[in-house]
Amino acid sequence: MERSGAIVTIRDADTAAPRVEDPAGVSTGEEPAQDVPADDVPADDAPPEPVPAADAPADDAPSYRPWQRFGISVLIVAILLSVLASVTPDSAIKSGLVGLTRPFILVTALDQRWGVFAPNPRLETSNVVARVERTDGTVGEYPLESAAGISEYWNYRWRKYGEQLWTDKTAEAERTTFSRWVADQDRAAGHQPMRVTLLRQTRPNLAPGPGPDEGPWTEVPFSTMQVSGR
Repeated sequence: MERSGAIVTIRDADTAAPRVEDPAGVSTGEEPAQDVPADDVPADDAPPEPVPAADAPADDAPSYRPWQRFGISVLIVAILLSVLASVTPDSAIKSGLVGLTRPFILVTALDQRWGVFAPNPRLETSNVVARVERTDGTVGEYPLESAAGISEYWNYRWRKYGEQLWTDKTAEAERTTFSRWVADQDRAAGHQPMRVTLLRQTRPNLAPGPGPDEGPWTEVPFSTMQVSGR
């Protein structure tokens, strides 16, 4: 038996495990706490491993290789330079940018031209009409499709096509091709076309204010083709 202050420790003869006795002399029957190595702790007594939160965001961000990041950076710079070259006013800087980015602009169609709207809009409206003279003396007309309103979203291209026919002095091949197409359409309708004349019909757009918004239509022929019989 060992006595240390008010606590008495009693060791049994048959076992090395001590019993603790309180100052009143009553044995508690409990063994003193002992240090146990971590490896000897049963698995059931081991602390649970932390579980990640259910709403924790997963790391799904794509990873890029250095050459991929370099390519994306070059593409972004090329797009920005192309847009800048298209929208800036005429200057030496714009000329240099256009010369540098023109191949990329042509491939991606990033060029934007707003001169038709500002600062000097056109003062006239023009249409193209194909006039067909037939062997029986009758005359037919085939205007390019054009209309105001929402239909301009799908037929305005015809106006631009007609504009190229009369503004481009070197578009003789296009004018001939279009005239032949008109002759074929007239022939398919049961007629015998003899001559196709392309006319530019124009009316002036008058200034805002009292009175009409536009002037009278006038027409000027700009191409004539004789149709061979078939």
